[in-house]
Amino acid sequence: MLDTANRTFICSVVFIDLVGYSKKPVTEQIRLKASLTNNLSESIKDIPVNDRIILDTGDGVAISFLGDPEDALFVTLSLREAMMREAMTATMVEASGDDAVRMGINLGPVKLVKDINGHPNIIGDGINVAQRIMSFARPGQIVVSRSYYDVVSNLASEYAKLFTYEGSRTDKHVREHEIYVVGHNEGALQKAKDGIRDRASATIPNARARTGAASATGTSTVTLTIPSFVQDKKKLTMVAGGLAAIVVVLGVLVATKKSATPTAPESAMASVPTPVEMKPAVVAAAPVTPPVEAQKPAAAASTPATAPGTAPAEPPKAETRPAPDTRVLAPSPPASQIPPPAPTTAENKDASRRAADAAKAEGARALDAKSSATGDTTKPGIIPATVFLNITPWGEVYVNGKAQGVSPPRKFIKLDPGKYKIEIRNTTFPAHIESLDLKTRDEIQLRHRFQ
Repeated sequence: MLDTANRTFICSVVFIDLVGYSKKPVTEQIRLKASLTNNLSESIKDIPVNDRIILDTGDGVAISFLGDPEDALFVTLSLREAMMREAMTATMVEASGDDAVRMGINLGPVKLVKDINGHPNIIGDGINVAQRIMSFARPGQIVVSRSYYDVVSNLASEYAKLFTYEGSRTDKHVREHEIYVVGHNEGALQKAKDGIRDRASATIPNARARTGAASATGTSTVTLTIPSFVQDKKKLTMVAGGLAAIVVVLGVLVATKKSATPTAPESAMASVPTPVEMKPAVVAAAPVTPPVEAQKPAAAASTPATAPGTAPAEPPKAETRPAPDTRVLAPSPPASQIPPPAPTTAENKDASRRAADAAKAEGARALDAKSSATGDTTKPGIIPATVFLNITPWGEVYVNGKAQGVSPPRKFIKLDPGKYKIEIRNTTFPAHIESLDLKTRDEIQLRHRFQ
């Protein structure tokens, strides 16, 4: 993680708080802290160590996920499930508040720095908003920001079913936040687990074993193993020299094999006439080719006798032709056996018309669903214009008041020709508005840096 210091990332930040921690006795605080540590270690065991930074906040934990955004959702759902098992039911957790946690998730910019001990640390608006979002949650609740909802809800239909809009809240700095509450959905939790398991199975087995050992011991140290012979310059030089010698030997063998290839006799080369010596041949009319059976005796009769002591000449090969198709088609059935066509009635016409209308409606619904899922607002048959997005550090994109997602990760928007009002929002800065008059096949770069 040292090579990423002093860099800015757009990542998911989870802020976890133990409810009523500071009001409990020290022995109870130790028990709650141990319970949170054990449950959290079990929840993040499948997340690669290089994809997360964990900070201890005293009465809770702040985790920054540098990888996939659904990792934060999986960890919070797993942690809430584990805490619910310890408290028996979700109703008891939210009612009593004992052994309960509240969690907030935000997607925003953070900067990786080194703390006073030289360890990785995270600062920035991403973790600040995560703490504000967490303060709006009740015991046992998971609350997410609008930026995180816009990204994760479009990844899968199971994720979209999780979120419930709670409304707008104002923090102590008079800053408004739109929040969404995460419900209970076994399908979403299972899909997130499968995604993390698939990514983990694609890693190197040795690296996966080291990650599992680090998670079991509660450490987050990444060990890079360097081959021993690389550390010794003398051994490395000897290995390079041996490889060079092998290449030289292989080159000599290839050159020797090429030189040993027999060449054609000079007499044979001399018998081939040069282009200057060649004379134009007289083209005669080609005779009609007799059947193969008739050619065989003629070929046998025209074969010249070979001289004594010489090998007999190879007889010419007869031309092979495919055998004719001798299959006989079956006669068509008599007219009396052919059933008459079904009569066309008004009911059949109505049924056909209703089926066609249903197919058109289903196609329109599928097209609308695809447009809403991909953010493509273009109409079929019209060549759209492309607006490329270059927003720094990030921004929510609205086209004529309709949300189009967060950039980054979104890189472009396709729009039909016409006039549009594009608004870029960032929760920290004033909104940026541009008016565009787009034509067919236009490619426009929209750049803005929030400062």
